[in-house]
Amino acid sequence: MRGIYVAGVLDVLGEHHVDFDAVIGVSAGAIHASSFLAGQHGRSVRFYLAYCRDPRFMGLRSWLRTGDFVSYSFCYEEIPETLVPFDFDALESSKSAFYITSTDVETGQPYYHRTNTIRGPEMQCLRASASLPLVSKIVEFNGHKLLDGGTSDSIPMEYLREQGYRKTVVILTQVAGYRKKPEKLRLFDLIYRRYPAYLHSIKTRHERYNATLEKIEALEKSGDIFVFRPSHKVKIKRLERDATRILDMYELGRHDALTRLDELRQFLSSPAGQPETLSDEKTE
Repeated sequence: MRGIYVAGVLDVLGEHHVDFDAVIGVSAGAIHASSFLAGQHGRSVRFYLAYCRDPRFMGLRSWLRTGDFVSYSFCYEEIPETLVPFDFDALESSKSAFYITSTDVETGQPYYHRTNTIRGPEMQCLRASASLPLVSKIVEFNGHKLLDGGTSDSIPMEYLREQGYRKTVVILTQVAGYRKKPEKLRLFDLIYRRYPAYLHSIKTRHERYNATLEKIEALEKSGDIFVFRPSHKVKIKRLERDATRILDMYELGRHDALTRLDELRQFLSSPAGQPETLSDEKTE
């Protein structure tokens, strides 16, 4: 739910016609990026606020009945198809390349999938990216067994830079100076004992995450990338169900984006010789 900050930033960018050649998202970042690319500003916060306390959206009942704390049928079928309709046609006509990041549990490595749609079976990739370990079933897609992308690559800036994109905008969901601590591993060891490579990825996640943050900070100081991060800390849980806190985090994203909009435009208009990219961090 901390990732609703990303939606706040993206809504402001979309409302002010800031476009990108490529967008890569992880977990909630991928979900919010899909609405951004479809031009549906405000869509993410609408369904978060409407359904955050609805037992059909997420909760213990869904977990016990289906194996997924976040209900697949409600979140990936009823909401986008009926309750808060997703504009599949608009996404498919977007000129931006869209990459979704998941983790392959058999290899422990990130799985980057480029797509121009989340219609039909492609929705499974989006679902996989946001399937938090321990409380989600493994998702099978394109011959891969997948879970949350943040386990292997929470901030996939380098992947897009390797594709040739250089002018990069990164949206983080933690305040400046944040560093991730090691995970508590007892349950992981029990549940994912058949996937040793995935367990290794979980055990070393904080090292990769913190190394990426250090690289981002260095590139930011040199003016090579542009970074949005919360300007102050909002008390919000990973699976927050308090609509007030969710709205506070979203409004902070909007505030920070509006405050720095001119600065962003100056960055994007400066000579670089490479396409612009945007990287969405997962929710923590």
